[in-house]
Amino acid sequence: MKTNHVVVIGGGIGGMCVARVLSDHFERVTLVERDELPEGAAHRKGVPQSRHPHGLLDRGRRELSALFPGLDDSLHERGGLDLDAGLELATLNPEGWAPRRRTGHQMLFASRLLIESVIRDRVKKNPRVKFVEGTEVTALLFTPGDTPRVTGAEARKVSDRSVSRLEADLVVDCSGRSSRASEWLTGLGYPEVELEVVDAQAGYSTCWYQMPPADRRPANWWWKGIFLNPSAKPKREEDYYVALILPIEGDRFLLTLASWGGRTLPADHESFAALCGRLRSPIVAEALAISTPISAIFHRKGMQNIWKHYEKWRGPAGFVSMADAVCGFNPVYAQGMTSASVCSRILGTLVGEMDPTDPNFPVTFFERQAEFVRQPWGLSVARDRQALGQSDGSEGAMGGEAWERVLREGAGVPVIAEALFNVINLNRPAESLMTDSEFLAAVNKIMQRRSKPPIEPEELSPYPPAAIAN
Repeated sequence: MKTNHVVVIGGGIGGMCVARVLSDHFERVTLVERDELPEGAAHRKGVPQSRHPHGLLDRGRRELSALFPGLDDSLHERGGLDLDAGLELATLNPEGWAPRRRTGHQMLFASRLLIESVIRDRVKKNPRVKFVEGTEVTALLFTPGDTPRVTGAEARKVSDRSVSRLEADLVVDCSGRSSRASEWLTGLGYPEVELEVVDAQAGYSTCWYQMPPADRRPANWWWKGIFLNPSAKPKREEDYYVALILPIEGDRFLLTLASWGGRTLPADHESFAALCGRLRSPIVAEALAISTPISAIFHRKGMQNIWKHYEKWRGPAGFVSMADAVCGFNPVYAQGMTSASVCSRILGTLVGEMDPTDPNFPVTFFERQAEFVRQPWGLSVARDRQALGQSDGSEGAMGGEAWERVLREGAGVPVIAEALFNVINLNRPAESLMTDSEFLAAVNKIMQRRSKPPIEPEELSPYPPAAIAN
């Protein structure tokens, strides 16, 4: 069944995934984006997070590849990188260096700019999709009555403030954390959408670097990326910070310094380098010393976990909101692109099963979307509370001291490592671990033996082991 027209608000990755999915069901898809979209991989005002690292979880990689066949090849052709994080990422856990292990899983690393650009090139070739750039949606068109319905959107050109009306059978809000849809709906007489916020006062600062030529890299520099976690026994302020170096296309890398609890983060190159020099290991400062900074220091706060509970709300027909316009997570956990792609598939599946003009369509979608987003929400909230020392296990799976021990001591146990990989990558819900007999048996073995105490900071080796454990 082909329905006539859908308006999608927001031209980011979520909006483009929705446009791609709904082009299979609607004759016309109009994607409205406030920015004038760049040619190629370039920053734009509406995506300030593009200056920071982006991770594509295994689930997201598979979902995007299903939506855009050949996406991996396109990203690789333009410099995207694959690496085995267990083998090629030097990871300093809270209690010490992680052993190098082959995980059998390849992660894709590229800038947000490149990923969005490659997807945009694909969507722009879709004959059913029309991009309306430099235009912002300012209101929803609405028809009251026995079956109140959103019938489109009012749009305004940013350049000359001229206003137009876009009539549609369905409006999909993909405008991200800055979404104003709940305000528009309240203005139409609907109750406020319940808002849940978990704020760990997290923030991060990022700088882009050009890697040194291969012949200038130290012989023992086996890693392609670096991940330093806060110390299990912090004794200095610097022990509370995360440092992350991730490679991207163009022989470059992004270095991010992050922390929780409202701690100060550097905003200039001098203080940035100074903090790197005081971290738990010298490898970050040594990498900076032979690399060239190619950007300013980009600083970001406002990383709260925010959930607008549309699944508990009843509104008009003809409107849905999705992905981070509904549920946004602390971006340090790299769940955003994956969640957007999964929510797009949920929407596409429902459109194939149910008339999108049906008054029950929105609530059905919101309930299905909520069933999925509980997974990344639970993980993000549990990790944020743990970072603040507030975890008591009440978050459920992946929360509390027992889970911290499983994460710490189970990395070398294949059945535990594989299960945790699939939970963290949103391939399975954390709750499923509670009925996984193999996983529980392996965890039981860990819990029955004496816990390994964290090593003292002065006992920590400054460099990660090069030997491969498996």
